[in-house]
Amino acid sequence: MFDLIKKLEDNYKIYNSRFERKVKINKNNLVFFKNHFFKSSFVKQFPDQTIESIYFDDRNLNFAKSNINGEFYRIKPRIRWYNFDLKTKVCEFKIKKGSNGFKVKTKEPYLEKDTKSEIIKKTKSFLFDLFKISLNETIHIKYKRSYLKHPSGIRLTLDRDINYNLPNSQKTKSLDFEVIEFKYDCLKDNYFRNNLFNKFSKIPIRLTKCSKYVEAIINEYSY
Repeated sequence: MFDLIKKLEDNYKIYNSRFERKVKINKNNLVFFKNHFFKSSFVKQFPDQTIESIYFDDRNLNFAKSNINGEFYRIKPRIRWYNFDLKTKVCEFKIKKGSNGFKVKTKEPYLEKDTKSEIIKKTKSFLFDLFKISLNETIHIKYKRSYLKHPSGIRLTLDRDINYNLPNSQKTKSLDFEVIEFKYDCLKDNYFRNNLFNKFSKIPIRLTKCSKYVEAIINEYSY
């Protein structure tokens, strides 16, 4: 994975160097937590959005396995678009170095009028040209996201109604959890741990790993 990440760093601008701290909670419990966050000075930052992503992996699912195995260097290539509008599409690489998260985004392969099948075809060609390995679409994931922000600048996203389907399948399956994710600049880690997170000691909240892509892969293939 290190070599693939190095290629991205050499060819594209890296965005959003930050810590990403996730909390996986039981389905339908998000309303309770959301009310608690509002009482802790978080405010709504943006209108809610529906997010859709198509993830790409090799035939052995090595990108998924690197996440499952907790490797230090991890990468997830995906197409992402918002609110059912394919014109918002972007090819995105989610990069992790330990707990530090980065993103690379590009619209380079696409035209505005591209259909979904054209977008997938162009993405596969783009990924092969970039990495010299064949990657195919593996999972299509859709969910609803709320955006909150604390006065300290720490952001919070709340994801619910998480569903997925396999390529060329119309059968939609639901994941039985919701995700809370704190996102903040690395310099704010002490504040987050020692000040903000301590305020949540009375509610059942525990930081954990949680990748929707990996959870869908495990749910489907029982790795």
